[in-house]
Amino acid sequence: MGGRGEFRDVVRQGAVVLALAGGIISGATGDYGRASDSASPVVPADYAFTVWVPVYAGAVAYAAHQARPSRRADALLRRTGWPLAAAVALSGTWVRLQDPPVLQLPAVAATTSAALLALVRAQPRSSAEDESTAARWLVRAPVGLLAGWLTLATTAATTEVLLASGVPTPRWGSDATGALVLAATAGAALAAARLPRVGAYAAAVTWGLAAVAVRGARRWPATAAVAAAGAGAVVLAATAARDR
Repeated sequence: MGGRGEFRDVVRQGAVVLALAGGIISGATGDYGRASDSASPVVPADYAFTVWVPVYAGAVAYAAHQARPSRRADALLRRTGWPLAAAVALSGTWVRLQDPPVLQLPAVAATTSAALLALVRAQPRSSAEDESTAARWLVRAPVGLLAGWLTLATTAATTEVLLASGVPTPRWGSDATGALVLAATAGAALAAARLPRVGAYAAAVTWGLAAVAVRGARRWPATAAVAAAGAGAVVLAATAARDR
């Protein structure tokens, strides 16, 4: 039984390394265009996408950490390995699924679902996991950054796909639509931010929402206002959860 379990752990370790490497390479080499050219009010400013640097750096750190023989049977890594690997690998497929654009939608949904599952599973289940520096910085931080950014990226990517597919803007206008969509996104982020150990998640969501507010301040003021309010609410929720 022990040999079978050890074999599964080795397979998981190798699969995580390959999935993360493939997702990072595919994502980093894709042509995503410029946010400033987008007609969607919920796409963040171009500079916000630099968040992929710490996200990918965290994924690499996670991959190296979990690949160590001494971490083979780590319960936290067993819980988070497969969903994180799926999230990173799938995120690298978005840019490859643009013809027709609607192909991106199931990939986007699966990516974010996997990332949020990893976020939930990354929550400490013992005092040792809660107090571990490695668990905090090499597991919860990378998982949180990815899940947080993908929460907003899902909204942005979905609206981009709908626009590219020719779906008309509702009669009440793009600004009101963007505000409603971002309100729903912020609500989902608030639910996740209430988990006790999701500082990195809150940071990534806040970064993205603030960049949406900056980009839309003049052209989409209602959307920008909702984005700014959502960013503030996520910070407050995460702070309250940490204090609890």
